Amino acid sequence: MRRVDISYDDGILNKNNEYIVGVNDGTTFKKVKYKGTKLFNGKKMLVFETKAHKQLTINPSFHTFTLEQKKDKE
Repeated sequence: MRRVDISYDDGILNKNNEYIVGVNDGTTFKKVKYKGTKLFNGKKMLVFETKAHKQLTINPSFHTFTLEQKKDKE
């Protein structure tokens, strides 16, 4: 029998890519970089970093959408 692994995020977020993130109360966070996940009380949390280098941690239960930001030409 084949083993099937199920992931909460299915690898849809790429580390250090910029995203617009929305949560279920209508709040959006623009131009945040995805840093990965961390455990909080045994549950995986999504970790982002703002342009001001502040950490933004989002509980996936309240996560509504994520849009990939278009990279600016430098």
